[in-house]
Amino acid sequence: MTSFKIERPDFPLWAPKSVIAEWEEQAEEVAYWQRKFPTLEPDTDEADMLARLLTYEDMKSVWERLPKYKIKPTLFVSMVQCSQSFIDIKPYNLTPKEHAIWLQDVKDTALKLKSLIQFSPYDRILEEKYLKKRQKLVMANIVEHSLQILKPEVNVEEHEKTRPAYESWPDFLPQPLSEVLSELASLESEDEINVVGSKRRKSVRLDKPSHPNAKRSYFIRNLTQELRDFTGQPLRDIVTVTTATVFDTPSLTERQIIRIAP
Repeated sequence: MTSFKIERPDFPLWAPKSVIAEWEEQAEEVAYWQRKFPTLEPDTDEADMLARLLTYEDMKSVWERLPKYKIKPTLFVSMVQCSQSFIDIKPYNLTPKEHAIWLQDVKDTALKLKSLIQFSPYDRILEEKYLKKRQKLVMANIVEHSLQILKPEVNVEEHEKTRPAYESWPDFLPQPLSEVLSELASLESEDEINVVGSKRRKSVRLDKPSHPNAKRSYFIRNLTQELRDFTGQPLRDIVTVTTATVFDTPSLTERQIIRIAP
């Protein structure tokens, strides 16, 4: 039985080497999982998308323009990948009006749960999980510190002057669950919850999330927003060419892009 392998495209000279490396890594990953599960259909969507970005002639102008806006090729690829992440489940597939109703329901439910569990044992569940894990790590650290004395290179008198590392560990005891729920209910929206250090940005909402072209519309709006956040400009010509490439729709026009992402 021959091993599965994605055929390497004939990459043009203008194709960024860093993105070619990403394609190679993706192709290797597909081949690895195909060897592990040979009866399953190989998932080549990501590799195929990268290949189109690297070989479609219209993309040449995109790659050549990115340095003007200080956008590295790998950063642009990550923008494209994030823009493909339309999730067709609640709350991501809600219209703006439906989302507002869902958001209020979340807040009301959080406050109701807070009133039910406040001062009960349930209120301490986060603290208990944290303390159990910390206690386990503390005991392991005490044992590790004690065993150091058995090493021939360790001076016994000097070791007795040292203290286990856990004594200098910071304490991150969580809030009671009721306080977390109260904080959740006070948020304007889930957009206020970000990974530490990441820039807050408004989520993309579609007026017609069940439309056959919803995924493409989400892609256009999200990529436009990503580029606008990074450069201060929507760069619709770049969005047009990239969208046409990713979705293999060469007839897409910039006027259509403007209608979808004003």
